Amino acid sequence: SLLESQKYTPLFFKELYFRRWKVETFYDEFKNKLKIEHFSGYSHQSILQDFFATLFVSNVQTLIVGDLAEEIKENNINKKYNYKINTNLSYGFMKNRIISMFLKEQNIKEVIEELKELFKNHLVPIRPNRSNKRDIGKYRNRIKPKVSKNQKDAL
Repeated sequence: SLLESQKYTPLFFKELYFRRWKVETFYDEFKNKLKIEHFSGYSHQSILQDFFATLFVSNVQTLIVGDLAEEIKENNINKKYNYKINTNLSYGFMKNRIISMFLKEQNIKEVIEELKELFKNHLVPIRPNRSNKRDIGKYRNRIKPKVSKNQKDAL
């Protein structure tokens, strides 16, 4: 049982929480940055299309960030803070470039290299031990987004 304090220490739950954190932040990105709840149509097909297109963009962004991880780690050595790629800007940079990848206007490798340069030029510091007071009532009266036809904030 979870009530066994010797077996399940507070440290155990702290580690478990931080393992879950990456998954939680992905859902936050998916809902709030990529606006997955705002569909461009009402049909089953258009909702599936929007969902998988958004998931594809997220996967491409993750792959590019993964490719740059080692390079960014090396650049962080002599700096006060470690830096990471600004995810919000990275999705914005991908917005029109994803389309050009499919339309063969440019070579796919050229587009990816261009995105890598943009990502590297827009880093944000990771400030350790930063905490903000949590406003519990902030989202209490939040209304679900209205899905209007042909109005999607995301990609």
